[in-house]
Amino acid sequence: MRRAITTACLIIASSCALVPLAHAQEPAAKTTNSVVREHMEVVGSDKIHVGTVDKYDGRDIKLTKNDPAADGQHHTIPSSWVGTLNGDTVILTKTARETMAEWKASERPEGDAKK
Repeated sequence: MRRAITTACLIIASSCALVPLAHAQEPAAKTTNSVVREHMEVVGSDKIHVGTVDKYDGRDIKLTKNDPAADGQHHTIPSSWVGTLNGDTVILTKTARETMAEWKASERPEGDAKK
């Protein structure tokens, strides 16, 4: 019986692997860089979908423009808004509404004219 309880506890503990970035030993950007990857879902603190990671440059997270929430445009959010990472999901410290009100629309690179 004791072994069954221990096994169940290990299964539960391993499925709840939240990574709080605020308590990381390394600087947040370095820790975030090693975990934030392309195609991860980004949600607000309220768990509402914000976007999908397109690129991460060590300072900002660029969201894909093809995401339904993006309205056909790339947006960037600072990595300082990242609260935790859970599997393939980035959970922000701001709600989805706050994030979308404050995110920055990415400029089009020169020569990338919309046709």
